[in-house]
Amino acid sequence: MTLASTEVPRIDIPSATEDPAAYVTALLEVAAERDPFDVLAKTPVWAARLFADLPTELAETVPEEGEWPAAFTVGHLFDVDIVYGFRWRLVATEDAPVYPGYDEEKWAPLPRLPFRQMLDAWTGLRASNVALLAALPPEDWQRTGHHGEQGGETMEVMIKKVVGHDIAHINQIYRAIRLVRQAAGLDVAELDATYLSLGL
Repeated sequence: MTLASTEVPRIDIPSATEDPAAYVTALLEVAAERDPFDVLAKTPVWAARLFADLPTELAETVPEEGEWPAAFTVGHLFDVDIVYGFRWRLVATEDAPVYPGYDEEKWAPLPRLPFRQMLDAWTGLRASNVALLAALPPEDWQRTGHHGEQGGETMEVMIKKVVGHDIAHINQIYRAIRLVRQAAGLDVAELDATYLSLGL
């Protein structure tokens, strides 16, 4: 079945810089009651499936004005794993640490590995972070840290934020790939079926 572009709702998350409270609320709503380990472990796999037969040139093509190329989104997800991997380790080893926010728009254009290597690097980094979280005792999920912009948060809230963030960006990757495939005259039926199969 091929979807009309309007059939897959766009997941919009408010700006973390402009409205930190709304940003956190939106991420937690998207995460809902999903199994964090299921989402965190599968997100790179889901991304790889969406990119499966897409030429790198199209992965790096701007889908529409104001939107990142799908490949840029993978770079952003890599950055998030660096940032949250650091924060999780801080919270696991220090009492109520304080950590800063960061400007994702300024990080996005930083130099990157070639796209396919970037996808592999993110997959490995995410696996390392999931292994860390899976090994923590349950009580560590209630340890707290203090985000410079968003305030105090438990490890559990931090993890759920990344779950919501993952789901929102898989939606963004799907929509970006769909647009560039259509513009290139490529079929989108298999892409649509793959996205639907993710159950997001």
